[in-house]
Amino acid sequence: MTMQTTPLLLSTLMERAARIAPDEEIVTLGANSKHRQSYGDTRARACQLANALSRHGIEVGDRVATFMWNGYRHLEAYHAIPSMGAVLHTLNIRLGADDLDYIINHAHDRVILIDADLLPALEQVAGRMNCVELIVVCGEDEPWQTTLPNTVDYEDFISGEATDYAWPSIDENSPLGLCYTSGTTGKPKGAMYTHRSTYLHTMAAAQTDVMSLSATDTLCGIVPMFHAMGWGMPFAANMVGCKQVMPHRFMMPEKILDLLDEEEVTVSAGVPTIWQGARAAITQEPGRWKLDKLSRLTCGGSAPPLEMLRWYWDELNVEMIQGWG
Repeated sequence: MTMQTTPLLLSTLMERAARIAPDEEIVTLGANSKHRQSYGDTRARACQLANALSRHGIEVGDRVATFMWNGYRHLEAYHAIPSMGAVLHTLNIRLGADDLDYIINHAHDRVILIDADLLPALEQVAGRMNCVELIVVCGEDEPWQTTLPNTVDYEDFISGEATDYAWPSIDENSPLGLCYTSGTTGKPKGAMYTHRSTYLHTMAAAQTDVMSLSATDTLCGIVPMFHAMGWGMPFAANMVGCKQVMPHRFMMPEKILDLLDEEEVTVSAGVPTIWQGARAAITQEPGRWKLDKLSRLTCGGSAPPLEMLRWYWDELNVEMIQGWG
């Protein structure tokens, strides 16, 4: 007798949090308050999104783009789109109109999910996105409006859909996600993630000598989910079922530090600029943030200064590890 063979599909990992930690929180910072929802609710809403996309005609292999900050709806898209066999294309919100135009059409995105405050950036390429059939807008507290055609509100789009979805069994080498380079010569270059590669990366990321992520952690992923799949942290957090805290568009050092402190974050990750800004804020207002739960940081994208790593250890007893870059 041999062990059974199970394909390494993202749906397996993303379903795990709702099964082992259905009441654990996903916290997203907002303009006036924080949005909180459980993993159980996140899974149900991801299924609603998958059903809505399927009803629109999205099938296995189709590209669905996100133009979004780190937040609970983006996590729902991370769950729904790859799990239903479509390809999650995370659009970089920092790119200019010409690059956006090229990337959207080159990937042949059929649907774009977008945060409402980013609509002006996408409006710059209105009339040039010939492949895009539908734009799903994720509003906040205020009503949104746009000159873009074929738009629908996210909550209206998923309303009434079933809260369960039969995730298909597909080849584990099927495409899962799509990211394009920025700052390169010539046109941006696309890099495709597969289910197998992402599954293996997710398990590796949680290991002790990497991020040492467990169900007892509270993770604040500051790395944008539109950049390199958020370094895989949303997937790893779902796999272990730990609390997730997301800053959305509020990237000021004081806002981030408030979030780390109030939500008792134990582990976070971001580029050196984030941690330089946080250090400056802490230095200017000593004693404002306790950060007594924070134990480790991952820093990547470029090489962090050695003296900054030492400062976090000496002043806060926080271990900072350079991931890559």
